[in-house]
Amino acid sequence: MSKIKVLLATGVFFPDVGGPAIHVRKIAERLVEEGLEPTVLCYGDDPSHTEFLFKVIRISRNHHKAIQWLLYFFYALRFTLYASIVYAFDPTAAGLPACLATKILGKPFLIRVGGDPIWEREAEEGRRVMPIVTYYEKGLYKQDKPTLFKMIKWVLKKADRIVFYNQFWKDFYNKYFDVPLQKILIVKNPVFKRENASPILKENPIIIFAGRFVSYKNLPRVMKAFENARVKIGKGELLLIGKGPDQEALLKLKDSLKSKNHIDFVASLPQEQLFEKIKESAIAIGPALSEFNPNFILEALSFGKPVLLSKGHGLSVDLDEEFLFDPLNQEELEEKLEYLLEPNNYKKAVEKIGALDMSQSWEKVTDFHLSLIKQFAQK
Repeated sequence: MSKIKVLLATGVFFPDVGGPAIHVRKIAERLVEEGLEPTVLCYGDDPSHTEFLFKVIRISRNHHKAIQWLLYFFYALRFTLYASIVYAFDPTAAGLPACLATKILGKPFLIRVGGDPIWEREAEEGRRVMPIVTYYEKGLYKQDKPTLFKMIKWVLKKADRIVFYNQFWKDFYNKYFDVPLQKILIVKNPVFKRENASPILKENPIIIFAGRFVSYKNLPRVMKAFENARVKIGKGELLLIGKGPDQEALLKLKDSLKSKNHIDFVASLPQEQLFEKIKESAIAIGPALSEFNPNFILEALSFGKPVLLSKGHGLSVDLDEEFLFDPLNQEELEEKLEYLLEPNNYKKAVEKIGALDMSQSWEKVTDFHLSLIKQFAQK
């Protein structure tokens, strides 16, 4: 019996970071273990020429974007011809060409959606710096990106199943993109406790952020809140890890603050080095105007770290109010920082984090995707 061939179409893949890159790698590795034959199609290059137990086709980002897309579509068409099923991991750069290929060749098409590219693009470029719910309630998506909206809606309409990682996205896409509920499946992102996770509050505790330096990540408000909180409690360091278009503006803001010697910027780090920074920190912060199940926060929780996260986060674990704040309310963030950095409060916070249900392993997640792929590949 021939192996089930699976095309995994993604915008990003190793060495790029992010949710889709991690998911695709984990799923591909599991498919190989179970005797299936996955091929990963992605954009980007890998200078290290890392070898995998599955084929990886990379479309270089050095081409003009239109050429990139045409090349991606060509390879999607080529590999879909021999595949039993195609599974895409975004609705635009990978999802559109992959969907077109499956419709031309009559193959099953699955898609996992982990965000909204319309709001993300507008917020990232600083044109619409507001929470995603506000953006959609005002109908701005129809004004800003009407063609992109119709394209995403078409891709989702053609999918056999659509996978989200929480209830928020299920309700969101059902409401605004008319995705039928019977097409939707939910599998939570992995979140699990690591061994030897025993946070302690050091004399000069570190508050850590890791992610892209873009407008909707709300970092200026974090820096100002940190400065005010530090004046009151007399301790603390702020560590911002990442890169992005707002970096220069953030560095200028740092230089204008009295606490500038207590704010450090570090370029994006490989996963293991990031884990070491998390372990050295007291609190992880996810301050974005809209943030949905951020992997960085999940990693911090896995190490038992208290977190401060913007409300409406869509996290796959339930957090008490003391760990949440209104991303537009700087004073509330200051108060939460001051509260958590008090030793007795920190100790109680660690106990609460330790009591959370964090039992969603990668094995459970890849089990779900394996079962789904087999179900539709054999139809």
